[in-house]
Amino acid sequence: MNIVVTGAFGNVGRSAVNACLDAGHRVGIFEAPHALAKAKAGVSRLVKGRWRDCRYAFGDVREPGDVMRALALFPEGTDAVIHLAALIPPAADKKPGLARDINVGGTSNMIEACKALPHPPRFVLASSVAVYGDRLDEYWISSTDKLAPDDTYGRSKVACEEILRASGLDFTILRLTYVVWYKWRKADPYMFAMPARTRLEVVHTEDAGRAFAAAASTPGASGKTLNIGGGASCRTVFRAYLDRMFRCFGLGNADFLTDEAFAKNGFHCGWFLDSDEAEALLGFRRKTLEDYYDEVRWDTRFIRPFGALAAPFIRTKLKSGSPFVLRSAAARQH
Repeated sequence: MNIVVTGAFGNVGRSAVNACLDAGHRVGIFEAPHALAKAKAGVSRLVKGRWRDCRYAFGDVREPGDVMRALALFPEGTDAVIHLAALIPPAADKKPGLARDINVGGTSNMIEACKALPHPPRFVLASSVAVYGDRLDEYWISSTDKLAPDDTYGRSKVACEEILRASGLDFTILRLTYVVWYKWRKADPYMFAMPARTRLEVVHTEDAGRAFAAAASTPGASGKTLNIGGGASCRTVFRAYLDRMFRCFGLGNADFLTDEAFAKNGFHCGWFLDSDEAEALLGFRRKTLEDYYDEVRWDTRFIRPFGALAAPFIRTKLKSGSPFVLRSAAARQH
């Protein structure tokens, strides 16, 4: 198959390209004009190495001409598009207008360009658990549940889904849960926005990539909307997740962060009732949450001793970074 992947230099994008190549597909990559220059060294190594036979188009998903050039990477025809390009939080919350232009406008451009082809491809859309909104108490989530997004990103994904369903294209929609990757270690700006008792069903980035590659080529995936999570072996609670991650960095448990440090509500995530249905159809799972922790422990083995030495300072800094602790302290002063 000839598959065009947008947003290929991102976390899930890299995994999707690798999974497509593993499956023997030919891959075209559509990325932003300066994406390669801004990407980390890992992408450059992929482009020069494993991805050397991929075809490339650099442009803007908001520009119809650029989109048409990307879909012309395979003159003989494009069989599927995996659309991952999007502006994600926190940038999406800081620039909601830009997020809508890229996420909704860009997706609409991609869809219209696909419709104009002599043989329109299957369109595989990356959506998100964010479309369900706050599920802190009703944490079991099904793909048939009412959509109630409460942030810019979630609302943009709902709009993208609606446009795709109305397009007449052959499509599959994959709603991703929290995607983990051991190299993605920068501090999460939304760490305190997630209540400590939030249920998480994570999915490893490699598994997510396999899900997209399979959705592009599996006949039974046509017209489906699927929740993509790691299943029972990838379920936890956010506080327990933080405990494990902090220990990997030599910081001990996260109990120095009291519940006061976290939001009380207003965030998405939960456990999927039906992610096993996606696995039965797409067969993408290879990694558990324990596998991910093992990868992080190995990758941080040289950092951990220094983290332990600096733990008192780091804990204080982390605690002071909570906007909820700061607001509480300010309120007490008044």
